[in-house]
Amino acid sequence: MSVSFYAQNNVGINTNTPDSSAILHLESSDKGFLLPRLSITERNNIVNPATGLVIYNVTDSIIEQYNGVCWIPSYSKDCSDCSVDYSFGQSNYQINRANALSINIPFAVTSSNQSGLTLSVLHDFSEESSVIMNLDSLNSTGNVALDIQTSVFEDAGSHTVTFFSGCGSSVGIHSIVIDVSACDEVLISADQMNFDVSADPAVSGNNCVVVIIEENVGIRSIEDTIPAFTTGTLTNTNLGILNYGYVYGDGGDAPLLMGEDADNGGDAIFLTCNTEIRNHGMIYGGGGAGLTVGAFESLDIGGVITICLAIGAGGGGGMPDGQGGLSSSGGSCSTVIGFWQQGNSAGPEYDDFEGAAVSRTEAFNIPTPIVSGTIVVTANSGGGGDFGEDGTTSSQPIDFTGSQLSVSISIPFIGNVTIPIPIGPLLNPIANSINGSFNTSLTGVGGYAIRHNGNLVNIPDDNYQTYWIRGMVGN
Repeated sequence: MSVSFYAQNNVGINTNTPDSSAILHLESSDKGFLLPRLSITERNNIVNPATGLVIYNVTDSIIEQYNGVCWIPSYSKDCSDCSVDYSFGQSNYQINRANALSINIPFAVTSSNQSGLTLSVLHDFSEESSVIMNLDSLNSTGNVALDIQTSVFEDAGSHTVTFFSGCGSSVGIHSIVIDVSACDEVLISADQMNFDVSADPAVSGNNCVVVIIEENVGIRSIEDTIPAFTTGTLTNTNLGILNYGYVYGDGGDAPLLMGEDADNGGDAIFLTCNTEIRNHGMIYGGGGAGLTVGAFESLDIGGVITICLAIGAGGGGGMPDGQGGLSSSGGSCSTVIGFWQQGNSAGPEYDDFEGAAVSRTEAFNIPTPIVSGTIVVTANSGGGGDFGEDGTTSSQPIDFTGSQLSVSISIPFIGNVTIPIPIGPLLNPIANSINGSFNTSLTGVGGYAIRHNGNLVNIPDDNYQTYWIRGMVGN
């Protein structure tokens, strides 16, 4: 080693030509310059440190200088500048959507500034996810947590979250990567009947499934007891439904005979797992069917004539495609007064009509030589329900209002005499008997738009009658 001293009062070590601007010029190809190494405690114990005094801080592993007011890192301009360190348990994190749709990431922040710092975060997650940090400021050092709530609709792959900390004129930046697992995707691009998600070949069993129903694609049911769309055997699965088409539960069919219960409307969507729905189309439960009127009764009029009444009016079918009912009657009589009216069926599309109630009146003349008059019979069935609505009943299924009979007899020395017969007391018990039987039957109940069976769904329980949803959402 050579040491050179020159008249200009500067020193060169391992150089014969020290720079004229340097009081000390060092040169080496295999050695470094070793500053005094002090802990923070030792540094703070220096009495009256000179401005410009330099040390190596072994506590924070940085070179520091005293600026006449405070010790600052070599890269800081003044005492308001600071350094920030982030401590994470790992550099990469994963949200496995087969198990959970969220993650909580704790980390520590250490700052050299005792006057405080601000915290903020930026990320490239979509609006389907929320990224929230529990603190936006710290005095200097503390523990922070990042909470990420995502959904099945978030893009799979790597997402970057960047943390910013500001103190004084300095900004600290740190980034981590969060990998979001992929979900199975079921694309429905053609009309379906009774679609079962669990049976689709695109479902691999990784417990995260997204179903996309394309625009103008319809999912229906062939039977009101079978939902149009079901998740089938999927249970511990996070499911998403992105609907741009329409899902219709089947309308209930009206009964063939009076005294039978009407069919309920079918469910549109039947869930067996937690589901998030983005509905841009229509989800409609089927309408319940109306009740059918039908009767066959015999009426003995004074032992002179027996009249058999056979009447029927079918209930209306529920929307969509619910079939109208048809009354039936049987028996044999020499004189039959009767009519049968087929119930109205519902149309297939959302702007069609449910099966309307039937109200039919017939007047039957009694043209015998002895008994004459008119029996007026009105049959009023129940109507089918619109999408998601109950079918209806009738307050007066059978009505004989307007009926009148008379008996004509010949009395010697007097001639023919017409005597009115009080037909009301004879017919009212028949009407009451028929109507009593009718009123014990049940109308069809509207099908659910979404029957979640106790699973979590993002649409609140309620009875909806909107363009987007018609029918109950519930258990």
